[in-house]
Amino acid sequence: MAPPRVTRAAIWLIRAIIPAIIAVLFVCGDAKAQQSKSIAAVVNDEVISIFDLNERLSLVMASSDSKNDPEVRKRLAPQVLRGLIDEKLKLQEAKRINVSTEQEEIEAALRTMEKRNDLPRGGLDDFLRNAGVNKAAMISQIETEISWSKVIGYMFGSTIQITDEEIDEKLAEVKEMAGRPELQVAEILLPVNSPEDEDETQLLANRLSKQLKSGVGFQALARSFSQSSSAASGGELGWIKQGRLGAMLDAALSKLNPGESTEPIRALEGYYILLLHGRRAPQARKIKKKRTVESTTSVNLQQIFIPLPKNPAAEDVAGQMELATTMSQMATDCAEMDALGKELGSKKSGNLGNVRVSKLPQNIREVVSGLPVGKASRPFQFRQGLVVIMVCAREGGAIPPESPSEGPQKEKTAQNGRQDKVPDSEERLNIKAMLMGQRMQAAARRLLRDLRQTAYVDIRI
Repeated sequence: MAPPRVTRAAIWLIRAIIPAIIAVLFVCGDAKAQQSKSIAAVVNDEVISIFDLNERLSLVMASSDSKNDPEVRKRLAPQVLRGLIDEKLKLQEAKRINVSTEQEEIEAALRTMEKRNDLPRGGLDDFLRNAGVNKAAMISQIETEISWSKVIGYMFGSTIQITDEEIDEKLAEVKEMAGRPELQVAEILLPVNSPEDEDETQLLANRLSKQLKSGVGFQALARSFSQSSSAASGGELGWIKQGRLGAMLDAALSKLNPGESTEPIRALEGYYILLLHGRRAPQARKIKKKRTVESTTSVNLQQIFIPLPKNPAAEDVAGQMELATTMSQMATDCAEMDALGKELGSKKSGNLGNVRVSKLPQNIREVVSGLPVGKASRPFQFRQGLVVIMVCAREGGAIPPESPSEGPQKEKTAQNGRQDKVPDSEERLNIKAMLMGQRMQAAARRLLRDLRQTAYVDIRI
């Protein structure tokens, strides 16, 4: 027989008394052995044990470089238990939609953590061992982060669209901030997903703020409690322009000295706690060189040339462009390119021989410089015809990992009236990625809120 479902009001009542109950348990040293075998909470019929709670507390203390003090553990316990309940909900959702985490992904995340903390390979194991922390506690946290990221990507990745207008608007905002000072900031975000969450979230924010003032490390608390996408990196946002976070948060940062953190700030999304690492004058913008191969590079080229009539109508160009696109997709190597060109019967199709990249016309050079060997380019118009090019061999120089013909693109109207595709600039791609990340983060918060509201949660301590 299934256990009776706890009402929402009952759950909040139980959560409200968690701190007092845990405080008693954590100061009773004689009951320690019994605690490790006890159940802390049940989340949809899955157990979180007192042992799990103690292991995660040890990880938080070690990560924050704090003294493993019983009083601090007692104060952190309610927040840590809440985080473990959320992790259990995330993993259950991942299991529901058949999302899993590979061992290689976990190992890669561990290596990244070592690099971020300036540890040698294997140094993380030594750190955890010396701190008396079970590595399984960290792996559990990492597995949750990876799985949850996959869940959000699977459920929302194809539904979120960023328009050119949104990118243009954000670019204009970035340019407006170009001359402003820069701040190195870290964040903890505790979202308020419904009015019922307000009091509990504010209480959590105040507790975390007190922990920071008592010396607990910001990064450890961010990793364990923040609901921002920056949580995986300890809340670090890096260097950002003054004003990027909005007037309210910017005003709070302006009052800080480097190394200080704010009191909890109630913003639209929820409660923020910000840490200021430092300030600096605006950095001169570095102008990146165009992505082209070196002037000494030579390539062997194969082309398909589809002629166009003089002063072609838009429908003529569209029809030939469709043919050229089909050929581009069919050609998997230079031999096939040659065969397709011969079938077409175009005298200008064929092998162009070895050519130095610097000697090519500008528009062809841009295509060739980023084109992998054996990959057909997208069709483009050149001298009264449409051209598809393939690099058969390359000597000297290296190419970027992504071909301009394959990257994200935006619409551009050509002089002949047809819609052509041109690659987005790196700056636009960065803006698009930032906006996509913000939308995905908001979607993740909404999903977690829904999982909490429909979950069966039974607190046993």
